[in-house]
Amino acid sequence: MLGSEQDKSKIISHPEFGTIKFNKRKGLRRINILIKSNSEVNVSLPYYVSYDEANRFVIEKSAWIKKAQEEIDKIKPAFFDKTTEFATHSHKVKLLEHNENHVRRVITDDGFLNIYYPKDSDINSPKLQEIFRQCVLDVLFFEAKSYLPQRVKYLADKYNFKYKQVRIKNNLTNLGSCSYQNNINLNLHIMRLSDELIDYVILHELCHTVEKNHGEQFWKLLDSVTGNKARELSKQAKKINTKTV
Repeated sequence: MLGSEQDKSKIISHPEFGTIKFNKRKGLRRINILIKSNSEVNVSLPYYVSYDEANRFVIEKSAWIKKAQEEIDKIKPAFFDKTTEFATHSHKVKLLEHNENHVRRVITDDGFLNIYYPKDSDINSPKLQEIFRQCVLDVLFFEAKSYLPQRVKYLADKYNFKYKQVRIKNNLTNLGSCSYQNNINLNLHIMRLSDELIDYVILHELCHTVEKNHGEQFWKLLDSVTGNKARELSKQAKKINTKTV
C-alpha cells in the first residue's frame, strides 16, 4: 500500500523513473500524469482513487513516461549560445558578453531582454545554462501573468463562455487545459506564440468549458469562434517546442 486514503500526497522513489509524487486533488475525475522539466513524475488523482490504483495506472503508462523523460534528457545539454536570439510576446532575448564576473539581466525600453554573462566563462556550463533559462522563464511568467488573465476574460465575454479561474503553469506536456470545474490552465510558453495562436489556445480551453472532450461537437464549437480555422491553428500551435526553455 502506497499510502492511506487520508493522505493528500505521497512521494515514492521508483527504480526506473526516479521520484514520483502522487497528489490527491479535489474535483478531479481522472488520473493525470505530468512530467516536469527535471524529469520528475507528478501524478494527480481524485480523492476516491487509491494510491495502489494510481500506481497501477503509472505502470500502464510506463512506456509513455519513459519516452517523455528521454525527450527531456535530449534537451538538457546547452540550448543557449552566443547566437541565441528569439522572441517572446513582448521581448526579444539576446545573450551578450561583459567584463563583469556575474550574470546581469537588463530589459530595455525598446523591448529587448539582454542577458549579460562573464566574457571568459564557459557558456555551455550547466550552471550558466540554468541561469539563462531562469532569466527567460521569469520574463515569460511576468508576461503571462500580465496578459493572459485579461485576455481570457475578453474572449470569454466576447463568445459568452463561463469559467472560474486562470492559472499560469510551466510544463512540458500541453499548452493549456480546462478542469471539470472550468478552471483554465495556461502554459506560460504560449507567450512565445503569435497573438492569433495565443487566442487559439485560450479559445480551445474555453470551448472545453462546454465540451469536455475532443469530439465532433467540440471542433464545431471551436470552428465557430476561430473563423473555421480550428484544425489549421491546432497544427500551428503544436509546432512550438516548450522543451527548449
